[in-house]
Amino acid sequence: MSPTDAPASWLATLLPATVVLDAAPPEFAEPFPFDLDRWPVILADCILSDGRHMVLGDDGGPHHVWQRHVSRSRSLAYIIVRDDAIETRRRAAQRLDRRLGGAAPSQRVGAFRPTPFQRRRLNLLLDILDLTQTPDERPTSYEIARRLIYRNATIGRGQEWKSSTERRRTLRLIGQARRLMTGDYRSLLRGVVKG
Repeated sequence: MSPTDAPASWLATLLPATVVLDAAPPEFAEPFPFDLDRWPVILADCILSDGRHMVLGDDGGPHHVWQRHVSRSRSLAYIIVRDDAIETRRRAAQRLDRRLGGAAPSQRVGAFRPTPFQRRRLNLLLDILDLTQTPDERPTSYEIARRLIYRNATIGRGQEWKSSTERRRTLRLIGQARRLMTGDYRSLLRGVVKG
């Protein structure tokens, strides 16, 4: 299945800010008016074999929703899995519930928001990956340092470069960028920045 048909961000196991909805037990009262079709901005909407997946636009950040049971005749319940991301899951459900209740958008709860420093560092790691993944050329650590990390600084060459703190930092950043690509990105989806 293509990423357009089933984006990885809809996998609630990988993105705990995804709000999971399912049918409430039949003993519960009349269905609460819960019409997601009337949401002002629907960024993505897809019905798959496991239910309906939506990304709802909001001033406070998007809401990722997985509605496992699509019948309108039953009340819906939030499913909050008890795992290491329970607080993120709880905050995401609370944030959506507040908006459905008419509250103003909130950026305090819900999705992960990196600090300006974290955002710059993550952008640097992505730039390093872009440069190292270019099929035409494989830049050396010195070229990566000169082009991306120490753009406006003078860094030594030869033996001076090999024993420098700049080289050690560059190699650490290259390693961190590769780890981010091969799996650490999942911790970002959980709201945890490593390094």
